[in-house]
Amino acid sequence: MMIKRRRGLIFFLIVMLLAGSPDIMAQISRGSARKVEKSMAGKKRKAPKEAKVRQPKAVTKAQKAQKKKQDKKDKDYNKALKENRSSHFEIQSTSVKERMKQNEKDIKLRDKERKKAERKKNRQKGSAKKKYKKR
Repeated sequence: MMIKRRRGLIFFLIVMLLAGSPDIMAQISRGSARKVEKSMAGKKRKAPKEAKVRQPKAVTKAQKAQKKKQDKKDKDYNKALKENRSSHFEIQSTSVKERMKQNEKDIKLRDKERKKAERKKNRQKGSAKKKYKKR
């Protein structure tokens, strides 16, 4: 009787191992299948983030100071240029002043016409009308 029980127990264990083996094999092969898929897919689509490099405080402080100086220099230059133009205009006679003003107006008008012609040339024929046409 003991032998029958042992045979039954051994048979039961063998059946359990065979029945349970597909699950175990599936779990083992799942990782390897994923590795194969990854290798076939190639590189990742998402680009890796670049590490931000922080500069020392002294460097950023120096850069800010340099930018501030450059802005002040530009501002002073524009101010001096404006003063120079106005003083140059003031020393002219009235007839020259009128001619200078008229020239400025002509230049503005010419630029406006040129920009208008350029916009018209660049615009495709009828594209805006077709796009917003009521149906």
